[in-house]
Amino acid sequence: MSICKLVLEYIEQYPENEPIFIEDIKKHIIQQCEKDNKNVLKNVNVILNRLKNEGIIKAEYKGVYYKPIISLFGEVPLNTDKLRKLKYLEDKDGNIKGYIVGAKLFNKLGLTTLVPNVIDIVTNECKYHKQYDKVLRTYIKKPKIEITNENYRYLQFIDILNNKDNIHVEIENVDEILYGIIEEYKLDFEKIIKYARETNSRKVLDKLFVLAR
Repeated sequence: MSICKLVLEYIEQYPENEPIFIEDIKKHIIQQCEKDNKNVLKNVNVILNRLKNEGIIKAEYKGVYYKPIISLFGEVPLNTDKLRKLKYLEDKDGNIKGYIVGAKLFNKLGLTTLVPNVIDIVTNECKYHKQYDKVLRTYIKKPKIEITNENYRYLQFIDILNNKDNIHVEIENVDEILYGIIEEYKLDFEKIIKYARETNSRKVLDKLFVLAR
């Protein structure tokens, strides 16, 4: 089967307005081919550019394509919430690689009425201390330890206690909400302490000892 047909078949399996990552396309094609990888990847780039010029796919974000939806009111823009999730929070196989922190999370938990213009995410995808994704209006931060399916709820809870952004908490029953999080996600108190120590969160440890009383 030709590389062009392989690329088209791979793209066809995606619904419209669904982010398609170029790295996933290339990985799939390489798995199907026994040819030299460099030539295969060069051909994939040429094919994708041609498909983009023909309007079959669009690319409004670096390294990401999608099949556009045309409605009565014109073209529907790429779903940025879905893109943000796949890029920074969870891959298509369900592997967690990040979690939301900051004012967005505090607002969701009812700790503040502040509605932020940007979203803060701690993610394995951040290679430096902190970066800003202008297109997705998202600050990404590098985690102190690698985020996994098993630890992300613990790390997120620790970040809530840490509150490094000094978000003003507008309610009095904070402990009630914290206990609610522990109960909802069945967090083990000893594991919370373990991860707090692994991330050198002294401030969090002090708060945990108060909560444990």
